Amino acid sequence: MKMRKVLHRMLLVTLLSSIAWVVSYGQAALLVLILGDRVATENFHLSIDGALNIASLPNFENGKTNIGLNFGLGTHIKLGEKWHLKPEFKPLSQKGAIIIDPITALPPEIQSDKTKIRLNYIEIPVLLQYNISPGFFVSAGPQLSILSAAQQFTKGKISGGAETLLKIDIESYFNKYDVSFPVELGYSLHLSTKKSATKTDVNIFARYVYGLTDVFKDPAVGSSHNSTFQIGISLPFVKTPEEMAKTQKAP
Repeated sequence: MKMRKVLHRMLLVTLLSSIAWVVSYGQAALLVLILGDRVATENFHLSIDGALNIASLPNFENGKTNIGLNFGLGTHIKLGEKWHLKPEFKPLSQKGAIIIDPITALPPEIQSDKTKIRLNYIEIPVLLQYNISPGFFVSAGPQLSILSAAQQFTKGKISGGAETLLKIDIESYFNKYDVSFPVELGYSLHLSTKKSATKTDVNIFARYVYGLTDVFKDPAVGSSHNSTFQIGISLPFVKTPEEMAKTQKAP
């Protein structure tokens, strides 16, 4: 029962995060909402994906994991009865680490308390999915990430004891591109209500993304790779065979 409550809370947080970023990235999401049903066929459909990033930078000053958001769009191409190709576009993926030493020097009047770095990436994974059963599936493939922002946040105190939060741009310390390899396990839910026989598909997935390249430009500053665990949901725009038949009969 406790595990079920934890899963329910994680799904709720992920769903709320996804909705928030749908609003923030409304143009891209709106495009899927408008075209999702229109382009959905047996062999191709779109999806809106949202997840929580549990990210870390291994071996970098013993930094702790950073919790961030992951949001984007997916395309699903059917290759066979059990195989699908899933190119995705994630305009936001927050990574980094917390409780580290500042990368850049701080003003002398600030006494550092806690420092974290946040790395924002645009991700383009291309996954090959295999359906183990009607419910479970596994996916894997290469991913290219493009650094869009890197910031250092330092919480501390200034003279007089007043608390302050200092934000510094540190993008110049990091490589622009990152190559990684995601591996995913997921489960497809087919939901329906008592009042309607129409089913809604929801894909729940857990994905681990292992970074293959160093994120830092200069080894003197640091050396590490992105290591990210994701828990999320995908809302596909899929038409059932019955819906496809109705669409084909419509004038």
